[in-house]
Amino acid sequence: MCRIMNKRQLRVLIFTYPSFVISSVVEALSPFAIVKEVAWQYKPLPPGLHYLWLKLFYRAIEGFYWSLHVFRESSRFQADIILVQWAYYNGLIGAIAAILSRKKYVIRAVGSDLKIWTQTQLGMGTVALALKRASGVICVSKDLERIAQRLGARNTVVIPSPLDLSGHSAKSSRKEDREIISVANLVPVKGISYLIKALTYIKDGKLVIMGDGPERKKLESLSSTLGVDDRVHFLGWVKHDSEFWDYLQKATVFVLPSLSEGLPRALVEAMACGLPIVATAVGGIPEVITDGLNGFLVPPQDEKALAHALERVLNDVSFQENASKENKKIAEKFALPIIGRRVNEYLNKIAKN
Repeated sequence: MCRIMNKRQLRVLIFTYPSFVISSVVEALSPFAIVKEVAWQYKPLPPGLHYLWLKLFYRAIEGFYWSLHVFRESSRFQADIILVQWAYYNGLIGAIAAILSRKKYVIRAVGSDLKIWTQTQLGMGTVALALKRASGVICVSKDLERIAQRLGARNTVVIPSPLDLSGHSAKSSRKEDREIISVANLVPVKGISYLIKALTYIKDGKLVIMGDGPERKKLESLSSTLGVDDRVHFLGWVKHDSEFWDYLQKATVFVLPSLSEGLPRALVEAMACGLPIVATAVGGIPEVITDGLNGFLVPPQDEKALAHALERVLNDVSFQENASKENKKIAEKFALPIIGRRVNEYLNKIAKN
């Protein structure tokens, strides 16, 4: 993509952690600004660190080291502004680096940093401090923006995550009959256990799960106990390439039974493939899914409601076709150039104030 030249391009230092999810932000912003990425090499706590004060001391030393590192890199790069991915911990490191370098910083909140890590007093205090010190906060959904504002964030804006949709072919793969697909980390908050239970109410339905995590063995055991293990296929992690898109395009419906969410990128990727959606009405999901139009919304932790919604989609070809057209149109708004331009405009506004 050609670089879009401005009279004075903003110089943005992005402090993040290595991830293809975050690299899409760098890719989206790069045509509009001069971008340098500093990736935080997160390390788990050393074994044997059982005492709280030792853990805090270790994290404090680690955080101070990375604050100095980000400060040094921002000075060398002559950054105009620091963009920090994640409010929890990263946000505090970015805040210290910004104070040292006398630069403004913006936090980009994506979901678990505001919803999961704020469930303890220490986590909430860390996030609140980072948000209050920030010159601006980008949230991927309106739901997250409300949480950020309650925690003291100012100059907030809602800009969803950018998606590189070039990987999925315009030509649809051969559809598998009555195939349900989900993409998720296999952790309790994703609600996959309720999805497996819902399958017991669905005649002839097949379930494909892309993703892995600590709950996998437990979920496989549940599938066996309920007698649906022959209809549930655990794929593990699938590389984000043509194989990933092929799995999505072959399915009949995409389902996300989460108990809590920001605005999951997998949901929008499924929409880009033209899949109808069945999902729980949590987080930012209702901001893109209108019940009865491009999918169905159900309460969390309700396998019967989940099964009923899935049956409605699986048995209604006309709904599938209409929802497919609607979802493809919505997904276009998340394309890299559109989101990149919006982020650049927002950062320029913050930098000038």
